[in-house]
Amino acid sequence: MSIVHTILKATLDFILPQRCILCNDEIIQGMLCNNCLDYIPEAKPPLCQFCGRPIKKRSRCGFCKKGTHIDYGRAFMLFVPPYDKIIHHFKYRKKTNLAIFFGRAMASIIKSHYFLKDADTIVPVPLFWWKNLRRGYNQAALLSEIISQECNIKMNDILKRIKNTKTQTRLNEEARRKNVLDAFRVKQNGIKGKRVILIDDVMTTGATINECARVLKEAGAKEVYSCVAAITPG
Repeated sequence: MSIVHTILKATLDFILPQRCILCNDEIIQGMLCNNCLDYIPEAKPPLCQFCGRPIKKRSRCGFCKKGTHIDYGRAFMLFVPPYDKIIHHFKYRKKTNLAIFFGRAMASIIKSHYFLKDADTIVPVPLFWWKNLRRGYNQAALLSEIISQECNIKMNDILKRIKNTKTQTRLNEEARRKNVLDAFRVKQNGIKGKRVILIDDVMTTGATINECARVLKEAGAKEVYSCVAAITPG
């Protein structure tokens, strides 16, 4: 970084100080203040073993009870207000530095769990090429790159989204499942007999990741796990 650039950045930071993206309090660095960081709603046990969603007494959540291709899953935090805004900034407002924050948190979870830490490869959930081009990045791929570095597990961008599906946001559970049916395919061989971790930013009903897992298993994956930045409560 040049001296001129450093001076300009320091001047802008003074005139327009950084602010927490949740509470708007002034901060020195990063995107979240310490108070907001302290109250992040982490996904804590008891958890559904298949997706990592907090549950009460059952062994699996209501979504996974209906059937899942995921063998084991975990999530970092709950996708609830106001913390859902962090994902929104990451996904739609080009706050790509949040990949470091989420990626390291997810990596910590992966390294601490018996099944996940011994996975052979990490696979990001893909975007349709047009959405990727319009947005400029795939948030799942950014997370996967950080996690791959932190966990020393190879990232394999082996999945391709072949259907420009509707956004899942306003669809019910059944409509979500139909929306992503046959939306993915494996681009090349190399997944047979492998234990795979699917990476994405948010899991709601799990329809997208479940469809990705189905395609990977049809291509010969031995086991498919999942790890997401945020998950909706059960």
